[in-house]
Amino acid sequence: MKTLEKINLTTEFTQFCDIFNFTPEEVVQEFINKIDIAQYMCEFLDPHRWANLFAMEYMIQYTKSKGIMFEYEDFAKSWVEMMETGGDDPIGKTKELLEKWHKKVLEDRIHEIMKNDDKEENT
Repeated sequence: MKTLEKINLTTEFTQFCDIFNFTPEEVVQEFINKIDIAQYMCEFLDPHRWANLFAMEYMIQYTKSKGIMFEYEDFAKSWVEMMETGGDDPIGKTKELLEKWHKKVLEDRIHEIMKNDDKEENT
């Protein structure tokens, strides 16, 4: 992933940081550290859930690929089945399920890139 070199800070965000003596970097880093889909799914009332709520709302509002939303539905069904069977370490098992989905998404994207490269070479 690219590291963002420039983020436009709003006046409101800068005011918040200045008033409470935070650096923008520490606030953004803490937000990033709090995003944990597995933790959120297994303990949705956790007091540190707000970054996850933002991420999930962002996903719902801005995801452009209908395909990934169908895959999310498949993931959610698998997760519900896993949770219904019970067992130890639901967060760990959810992380494993997410890792499998993540791997599949990346493999599918690589496949799509390679397919498009082949098309360009043949034209």
